[in-house]
Amino acid sequence: MLKDWLTGTWKLETFTAEDEEGQVIDVMGAGAAGFICYSGDGYMSVQISRAGRQRYDIPDVEGGSVEQTLAAARGYFAYAGKFHVDEEKAIAYHDLEFSLIPNWVGSTQKRYITKEGDNILVLRADPVKIGPGGKKRTTSLRWKKWEDAYEMD
Repeated sequence: MLKDWLTGTWKLETFTAEDEEGQVIDVMGAGAAGFICYSGDGYMSVQISRAGRQRYDIPDVEGGSVEQTLAAARGYFAYAGKFHVDEEKAIAYHDLEFSLIPNWVGSTQKRYITKEGDNILVLRADPVKIGPGGKKRTTSLRWKKWEDAYEMD
């Protein structure tokens, strides 16, 4: 079953978005890092960080200037909640209980699942406005099964 195959932790390899003209961008820039976890009890969590995020002047939760806090938030992406899988259509539905984007709390995010072998997961979404110019783009996140991700590092 696809849900069983998803269960575990996956390391981010790429986070790209493609527009209608076929132009591809790195959504979080080169070197973005992150993971997505699917638990056996039906919960999921995703965390993605832009590479080279600026540190706060004061190493404290409230230690960043307004500009540093804004840059930190824009350089990070996270949400969590329950998930379920449509096995026939190969779609994961993420029912968000928490999100860095407040408007997403209570929403359901649909992700189209592609398996590449036994250890590569690709999640795609319907087109959304993302990236420069406010163009609609289709996001694609490529993940490698956690235990396999470090064999190559």
